Amino acid sequence: MESPLPFEESVTLFIHIFVCLAMLCIGMSATFREMGDALLERKRLTRLLAANVFIPPIIAILIIGFFPLPRPVGVVLFLLAVAPGGINAVQFSTKAPGQAGAAGALLFLLSTIGLILAPAAAQIVLPADALERVAWDQLVIRIVGVIGIPLLLGMLIRHFLSTVAEHIYKPAMLISTVSFILSVVMSLSIRQEAAVGLGPVSLIAILIFILSLMTVGWFFGGDDREFRQVLAICTNLRNVGLVYLLVDACCFNPAYSSTVLAFMALMVPINLVFTIVCAVARKRKDQSGQDDAGANT
Repeated sequence: MESPLPFEESVTLFIHIFVCLAMLCIGMSATFREMGDALLERKRLTRLLAANVFIPPIIAILIIGFFPLPRPVGVVLFLLAVAPGGINAVQFSTKAPGQAGAAGALLFLLSTIGLILAPAAAQIVLPADALERVAWDQLVIRIVGVIGIPLLLGMLIRHFLSTVAEHIYKPAMLISTVSFILSVVMSLSIRQEAAVGLGPVSLIAILIFILSLMTVGWFFGGDDREFRQVLAICTNLRNVGLVYLLVDACCFNPAYSSTVLAFMALMVPINLVFTIVCAVARKRKDQSGQDDAGANT
């Protein structure tokens, strides 16, 4: 199956390496039981569904109604709103300490929901003849191969070869991180061209959409600051690969694909900055706690 994004083969390769290894590391970080517990916790699951499934379409509709957006931009925003489970969330959400199991569980659940909701919404908002070109079976196979199998393999390694998991975790995550950075840098020109071509109003609308979803995820994260970070990232990083496949059939109007690429161009730096800010705040909090402990001794 061809890459869902118009990148060079090397960029596509780096994207697949980063996702596969990140999922492998998530598998080595959490057991089946830990992932199941993350999904079965009622309050957390309710907040997850509210932040990722129910609220994003409302935000998209409000933005579409307020801004004078071209139809392709409005259509893509709505499809992104009903397509949670972006695989880019792996690279950012795993940086929250102790949340690897939750991040993996969230990604699987949200990806499954997105695969149901986004195609259903596409049947309404996209031209009927365009949908005939979408290879649904190949899309499912790709998701299972890139996300499901590495995650399962990681969990099996942890269960049967725990010592091996301890030795390969850090190298695998390092390679995943480097691959992610390379994929972003090498595809930067394509993302920037797409963003510039849409105009300022559309870019502002997309930016507000991303920041609004991040705020919603943070708010619904509850009292656990680390889970707040995970949910804020998972909520705003939508499934751009799935949406691109849906709109790529509309090749007669490149504004559809350009909107998806513009969303990617904005979401990556925003989440990178957010992750760094959370890491700095966490470090300062830990340092403050150590200083207080030292003063009391």
